[in-house]
Amino acid sequence: MWRRSELTYCSNLHPGEQLAEVEENLARYFSRVVAWRALSDMASGLWLSAAAAGTLQLPESLKAFRETLDRQGVVLTSLNGFPYGNFHQRTVKEAVYLPDWSEPERLKYTCQLAVILASCLPSSVAQGTISTLPLGYRHQWSEEKQQKSIEQLLRLNAELAVLKALEGKHIVVCLEMEPDCVLETTSQLIAFFSALTAANGEYPVHLGVCFDVCHQGVMYEDSYDALRRLTEAGITIGKIQISNAFEVDTDSLRDPVSDVHDLLSEFAEARYLHQVKARRPDGQIMAVSDLSEALASMYMARTGLNDTTSWRVHFHIPLSVSSCIHPAIKPLHDTLNGVFQFLADYQGVVKPYLEVETYTWGVLPAALQPQDDDALIDGIAGELHWLEQQLADRGLLIHD
Repeated sequence: MWRRSELTYCSNLHPGEQLAEVEENLARYFSRVVAWRALSDMASGLWLSAAAAGTLQLPESLKAFRETLDRQGVVLTSLNGFPYGNFHQRTVKEAVYLPDWSEPERLKYTCQLAVILASCLPSSVAQGTISTLPLGYRHQWSEEKQQKSIEQLLRLNAELAVLKALEGKHIVVCLEMEPDCVLETTSQLIAFFSALTAANGEYPVHLGVCFDVCHQGVMYEDSYDALRRLTEAGITIGKIQISNAFEVDTDSLRDPVSDVHDLLSEFAEARYLHQVKARRPDGQIMAVSDLSEALASMYMARTGLNDTTSWRVHFHIPLSVSSCIHPAIKPLHDTLNGVFQFLADYQGVVKPYLEVETYTWGVLPAALQPQDDDALIDGIAGELHWLEQQLADRGLLIHD
């Protein structure tokens, strides 16, 4: 079960590559969400870029940062270590996967985050989590990169064991599956952990999974079954990012008098990748790297997109929306419901950190986008209230 103060959101929705910007965001947004929820403090899934993490390697900077966290009501239990650089530059796209896990910069950055988290974890909390990318982007991958990634992750596991001996804090770095990445399906992740375990001689206890609901929904996975399989495989589920994707009814998309194509193009913005997985009548899934590409090529016979029955799109939409501009663009609430049912059925077996991750508030279509700070804070807090209700309905919320 979860207390209200344990439910949080990921701060990667706020621009801020430098430490000063992170601290400004805590005062401008995070503390106001805490107040909106009538809490004295709240857990945080804080995003720190490599630049911010590097600054915090100075003892005096880290000490001042801990004081800032206390002042703003931040209980730091989890970090987002996926985006390395500026996650809000004009165009991010596939650059978000760099450096990948075959490169030394990724290992250095993640180790720095672990030191920060171990230092900032409350004395009453023994375990913290860091989410990270699923090795890299599969279009830029090779067997050599695969082997180097295994080596680096096992080195990370060893470094975190040393950190635990020194600080008494157990840090788990959690690989986050994502469409079109090296690890995009639950089966691939389970197989990879099997390879890690074989190479290590035992399960690497400082590694686990961050289950992003949006990502696995796009993959047409049954979220309950995926989480069950991960649990039965003995893989630590350190964090679940509560997020939502949407599905498009392609009959409406093909209708010449429908405005679905034009409305869907409002989601095809230029900053982030919005991968599309399209289902054919025979159940086979085809992939398109970005929504803009899918919309541009859907009528080309060679692509096969015109014969698909549905599209699922990697775009993190607000959790509580019942429709996305048009009835043919539908949120994947069933995927979220599967997660909540799993958490209810596996009480006492798993208790991951739960973190809302809707980082797309600033790039949503105009009809869904908040127009000022007050509206954004209402949106963030509203998502957390929605999450509270889902847990309460299943007897998973502790009422303080």
